[in-house]
Amino acid sequence: MSKLDLSFTIKELRAFHLAFPENSSYWEQYRLRSNTDEDHRTGGRYEFKPGWQTVYATAVETSMAKVALVDRYEGWGESNTPIAPEVVCLILEAAVAEMVVGREFDHPAELWNFVYDSQRGRGINSGYWMDALAALDIAIWDALGKRHDLPVAAMLSSAPRIEIPVYLSGLRQSTLSARVERARRAASDGVRGVKIFQNGNVEEMLRELDGLIRGEPGIEQWMVDTLWMCDLETARRAKRELGSIDVRFFECPLQPEDLAGHRSLIEAPGAAIALGEHFRTRFQLGEWLHPKPAFNIYQPDIGRTGISDFVRQRDLAYATGTPVTPHMGNGASVFQAATLQCAAVSSSSLLQEFQGGLSTLLSDASDSAWTMHDGIFALPDRPGIGVEIDLQALSAHIARPSTRR
Repeated sequence: MSKLDLSFTIKELRAFHLAFPENSSYWEQYRLRSNTDEDHRTGGRYEFKPGWQTVYATAVETSMAKVALVDRYEGWGESNTPIAPEVVCLILEAAVAEMVVGREFDHPAELWNFVYDSQRGRGINSGYWMDALAALDIAIWDALGKRHDLPVAAMLSSAPRIEIPVYLSGLRQSTLSARVERARRAASDGVRGVKIFQNGNVEEMLRELDGLIRGEPGIEQWMVDTLWMCDLETARRAKRELGSIDVRFFECPLQPEDLAGHRSLIEAPGAAIALGEHFRTRFQLGEWLHPKPAFNIYQPDIGRTGISDFVRQRDLAYATGTPVTPHMGNGASVFQAATLQCAAVSSSSLLQEFQGGLSTLLSDASDSAWTMHDGIFALPDRPGIGVEIDLQALSAHIARPSTRR
């Protein structure tokens, strides 16, 4: 492949806070004690699910960035920011735009470095600032792909994967029978793997898996995510038990800051340990990889790393022999498409996470070339990330003040 000109100058940067109040929450009805149980809600936009520490939105919200380059090409990006995504929009339009509009950059990674450096001396190396940078970075890659008439994956690799088999992320229905039925539908669509969410109760975890595996034996790979809710002894036991039934990996077992605990856990027998969604930068990742990795599978989240630092993080993991598969959390078509572009240049031995319930959220305002058949996404022959946005139709999803109560 000839060397591509990846220099650019931004003419305009805009941001959009989108909300989908007509849709159920990310969790649907999972783990409600009854259909009328509301005591886990904060009274508005947010909810806490019984057994987990992390707050979730009661309806899907997200933030998108749109860039226009001086050479007329435009691109779209999206962060993975389910809580108060309007903060990302404010950062982009009130701060980042003034720094980057009109400034020439030789490469998207140079812009990433520039924006990161602008606040690193103040200790702002994670959180909303980095989410905003991720959305901007994705948008730049999208615009440059359109300039060169190439998918982003083809800009990152001379031989990207053409086919990307996926696993379904989450069975969030309220009853086991309904979750089995959802797994059955996934299997009939050719999906080979399913990840479930558990709160660290090992007995409950094993009962759930037993019911699911018996209910839908057609799923080849099962994964378990405890969302950081185990202590070390519980995690050791869960790792051992999950390994005994060939669970593909055990995700986010301990608190995300607990490097020492993960180093101890990785030495215990059992299922592979997977994590990575909480890292924003390669600088956070380094100590988790040396002197040897504290996990078996690395899962960077493109809506938090952007594409530029994803590549650098991927390469750091590869240097230690650690396979990489992107995390896919909360987001609409732009975030999902950017994730799949990165999956096309990631480890082929792993299934790629897919949020089926979120894939159609923006179908009235976006035209995506990404389509799944037989549990596989094919890399589309479309430039950029593979999604076109109808700005006029998008306006119907822009959050109103009442949404931000």
